[in-house]
Amino acid sequence: MSYVSENILLQGLIKGDTKAFEQLYKKEYNILFSKAMKVLGDEFKAKDAINEVFLQLWERNTFSNVKVSPEAYLMVILHHKCINMATAESKIRAKLKDFGTGLKNQEEELPELAQEQLSRLQLATAELSVKQKDAIDKIYWQKLSYKEASEQMGVSINSFNEHMKRAMQKYRRIFT
Repeated sequence: MSYVSENILLQGLIKGDTKAFEQLYKKEYNILFSKAMKVLGDEFKAKDAINEVFLQLWERNTFSNVKVSPEAYLMVILHHKCINMATAESKIRAKLKDFGTGLKNQEEELPELAQEQLSRLQLATAELSVKQKDAIDKIYWQKLSYKEASEQMGVSINSFNEHMKRAMQKYRRIFT
């Protein structure tokens, strides 16, 4: 079955037709990839964002709410997904940078407090798994991109993001 018009495609998507969904994926992938690359600047993150958007659409089948073309709907959802991913990453980087700067300043001003912070950091680091320690090392000490770090670790970008997320949760738990 070939979907020619936008309305027929949308009706197929609303009904959960896999062929309509596949056609939308194939038709829009390159445009969505370009958009995701502009926002995220990383091929693996862009692909992950697109795949997560399509997975979310397939699982939730929200096409019945669409008042615009399916293509425009996809573009808006992808844009929000990319912005959320970029914001989350920049927040983590800023917090770690602030923590490192704060620790250095405290070390100069208050040696006892710096020693306590260092002890807490060592305690938190001891709780990390080997992969979480490796992920932190590659991002914050070796200054690798998420893509480079995930490739060196031999894991997908999603797995790598999960290692980073869990490591940061452990650090937050110790420092709050």
